[in-house]
Amino acid sequence: MSSRHEVTHRIDQVFTGSRPLTEEELAPPSIDAPYVIAHFHGRSRADIDRSSFLPGLHMEDFTYMTAQAVEYYLPAVLKLMLIQPYDFELWIHLSGFLGSARREDETTLRGLRPEQHTAIADWLEFLSREIDEGFGVDRKDATKLARLYRQLANAAT
Repeated sequence: MSSRHEVTHRIDQVFTGSRPLTEEELAPPSIDAPYVIAHFHGRSRADIDRSSFLPGLHMEDFTYMTAQAVEYYLPAVLKLMLIQPYDFELWIHLSGFLGSARREDETTLRGLRPEQHTAIADWLEFLSREIDEGFGVDRKDATKLARLYRQLANAAT
């Protein structure tokens, strides 16, 4: 069983990607790219905190980011979810985004390295133990996602 500190440390160890510096590194051209750019361009991981990150707005941006941008910003959001009291709205949007890796055509999350999938699985397992039933989230959801990320990690090795 991993502790909060161990989970956070592991995330920091395996998500070492560089910050997207150009708009093209942040989001491929699309109708949604201007929103991603407006919300994230020039921001570092350290700029992502509870007061500035709006889950309903900003988590959708992850769908339109490049793989490099997801790899860079996802750790900050995973760590936001570890702050108590747990943010139910963040969980809803973040678990939905992480669940998109179930789709065969999803390349951004499936394209993460096995050690990153493992760190996400560890994070999910930690949350499944920490989330209480009063939080409004079934622990089974986190457990199912953890299994998915273990499978992704094992499939790549």
